[in-house]
Amino acid sequence: MRKLFYFFVCLLLFWAAGCGEEKTAGPEPAVRFYSASSAASHLLLKLGAADALAAVDRYGRAVPGAERIPVAGSGSAVSIEKLAELGVSRAFVWYYQTNLKQLLEQHGIAVTVLPAVRLADYPGLVRTVASAAGKNAEGEALIAEFQTQLDATPPAGGERRRVYFELYSPYKCAGGDSYFGDLLKLAGAENIGEALPTGPVSPEYLVQSSPEVILFLAETESAETIAGRPGFAALPAVRYGRIHRVERTRVLEGVDPAEAVRYLRRLIRDR
Repeated sequence: MRKLFYFFVCLLLFWAAGCGEEKTAGPEPAVRFYSASSAASHLLLKLGAADALAAVDRYGRAVPGAERIPVAGSGSAVSIEKLAELGVSRAFVWYYQTNLKQLLEQHGIAVTVLPAVRLADYPGLVRTVASAAGKNAEGEALIAEFQTQLDATPPAGGERRRVYFELYSPYKCAGGDSYFGDLLKLAGAENIGEALPTGPVSPEYLVQSSPEVILFLAETESAETIAGRPGFAALPAVRYGRIHRVERTRVLEGVDPAEAVRYLRRLIRDR
């Protein structure tokens, strides 16, 4: 009987000891990102968080290094099923993608909204992405590298050439209060749209501005079609053959802006 009593006492002690043990929580699941922003995709790769970038939108594959990352959307359209399959828990979207933000949040995906990119605010953009990825130290190092690269870019020498930067449709001019306007200024251009918002300008305004260089992004255009527009024959840019297609991947918003400045400067100073 005494042995049986001791047996039950031991069982009780073991049970009490087990109940008193603290349960150790397992590691938190790693954050997996969907990026609808080329800038965020670029920064995640530069920050060493490539493994966390689970999916991009179709435009994001233009970012160097993101060519093989799965595509889960296009603009403000996204496949929720694809995001679930890839384990996405957080997303980066642009400030104007309000419908996309609401859709993602309705399906339990946390959203970081990115503002319009301006060069003066670029360090803030880096910190926002770095913080979401848990890469704060790497973010500060990237900011220092960016500033060093800009400082190492020599100031544009000589007279500033008047430049018309046409965006994705005819007569759509890059305004001064924009990322492209920032790039032009640092590249040594006198932007004919400096005092204007980004948007269409009249053919008359463009001819009167007499640009010495024309840059364009639209793949449906060519130097010949632009030179052939009414009134363009007398423009200095046409007379001196300074009409240049800009490679879109070289000037993506927020993607390696220091190199974008150097690239545009070469085009502007050509000939």
